[in-house]
Amino acid sequence: MTTQNIQHFFHPQSGSLSYVVADSDTNEAIVIDPVADYDEENCHISFESAQQIIDYIEQNQLHVTAILETHIHADHLSGSFYLSKVLQAPIYISDHVKEVYASCKDDLSLTDLYHFEHFLLENEQLDFGHSHIEVLETPGHPPSDLTFKIGDALFVGDSHLHSREGSSVEATDPTYESLAKIYELKDSTQVYLCHNGPSGSDELIYKTTLGDELHQQGSVHQSSVRRPKLPTPKLISSALEYNLTAMRPPM
Repeated sequence: MTTQNIQHFFHPQSGSLSYVVADSDTNEAIVIDPVADYDEENCHISFESAQQIIDYIEQNQLHVTAILETHIHADHLSGSFYLSKVLQAPIYISDHVKEVYASCKDDLSLTDLYHFEHFLLENEQLDFGHSHIEVLETPGHPPSDLTFKIGDALFVGDSHLHSREGSSVEATDPTYESLAKIYELKDSTQVYLCHNGPSGSDELIYKTTLGDELHQQGSVHQSSVRRPKLPTPKLISSALEYNLTAMRPPM
């Protein structure tokens, strides 16, 4: 039976989590949501955090075939473009990122989305080692949110943050439908978070289970569920400009 080795990487500056998932039989690997380092005061981008991922890949003799983005990040700069060049691996993102791009293009004077090689839709499957990656559209906080299912592991974007903090989401909110879709899976399903949670805790929480989340939430058949209250990200303009175009350091 094929198993996946999952290694998390925490970025303290943004509270973000990245993952390397490796197929134990083939040493094929994917990278999910890598982060770049950004010195806002000096408008300087560096890639120490991305290099940690590269070092891990080299040490374990892994072959990266894809870089996956769960969504367009608004609170930090993505390391996908750097890793794509170094590892010669294509970037995959939601097809709905085109909607985000269209809404930001004029305000941010954006160039084209040339650097994303693959745009994903609901129920697509990607070959991965001796198994596959299932693509679930889970819109909400960002409309371009995706969830990736690999075996019994889920890698989620911002629409599904740790449920121990938050505000209610009404059934008419797109996030409600997204969470309901996820909660239909087995309680034992491992959920790998894109941000550490809950806030205010010194403990790094990078994964949970759907059973634990359901215990915290209560039934998804009630009229609302909870999601975290998210302040407007400090780097939202810079992050969107860079993460949508990868053309220049934000100014």
